[in-house]
Amino acid sequence: MKQLGCSTVLYGGFDLDKALVGIAKAEYQAIELCARPRIAPHLEINRSASYYADIKRKINDYGLVIESISGTGGVAVDCPEFEGVVQAAQLMDVSIITISAGGKSNSEESFKRFIDRINCGSEYVASTGIRLSIKPRVGKAVCSVDTAKRFMDAVDQDQVGLNFDPTHIWRSQSGADPVKAISDLKSAINTVRIRDNRESRKMKVGPIETQIPGKGALDLQAIADIIKIMPQISYAVLEIIGMHGKTKIQFDEIQRIVEESMAYLKPMFFEYVATPMTTIV
Repeated sequence: MKQLGCSTVLYGGFDLDKALVGIAKAEYQAIELCARPRIAPHLEINRSASYYADIKRKINDYGLVIESISGTGGVAVDCPEFEGVVQAAQLMDVSIITISAGGKSNSEESFKRFIDRINCGSEYVASTGIRLSIKPRVGKAVCSVDTAKRFMDAVDQDQVGLNFDPTHIWRSQSGADPVKAISDLKSAINTVRIRDNRESRKMKVGPIETQIPGKGALDLQAIADIIKIMPQISYAVLEIIGMHGKTKIQFDEIQRIVEESMAYLKPMFFEYVATPMTTIV
């Protein structure tokens, strides 16, 4: 059985304490802890060792573990803040930093520049025990199965893996099949994100409601069945975008979505294991 996690990005308009209360109440086991300055600033960087110890202790007190730290949306491998994210991960014993693909699609020059940046970043973390997890993203240099395979062939696979989000594959091109994609890429994936997507393949992500698992067009059960046989994956992490900014919704509505998602996903990842009956003489 794989366990379920929830990204703190869902609580982007609230502080970490509120996020942890909501995630623990919904009975998730892990979090993606966001250090995303403009979207979900739940982890500050370049702080003291005691600050990070307090954050880790607080998360553990809620019965949660940190699956990864997310730097997407403000922290890239070639920006000054990256070193601070790596330091935070080290101090909190977190082994994965998740970052979305950069560059732009259909540009060989941009693709090569992005690879150079990731190779530079992976070289920096090589001695730390931390791995980078890069999300193939619609419209970016790495956005499809083919570009993800080319990307992985060009990086240090001991230090870099893929952060698989089926919705970006779905929107990357007409006819793209997220189920086939995760099957084709599974050996390179070191983190997974789970949500649904509207039937439309427009680049822009759909409304919040159609991102809720079970309310979109994706075959999440088939995707879950593949995730369950991936030994390197411990958590499938819920990630829904749109809870922050000018359209910020109320905490109770976010909680409804988080709990509804858990109710839908848990049976997909739960595996019943039969045990021999004990005969009492």
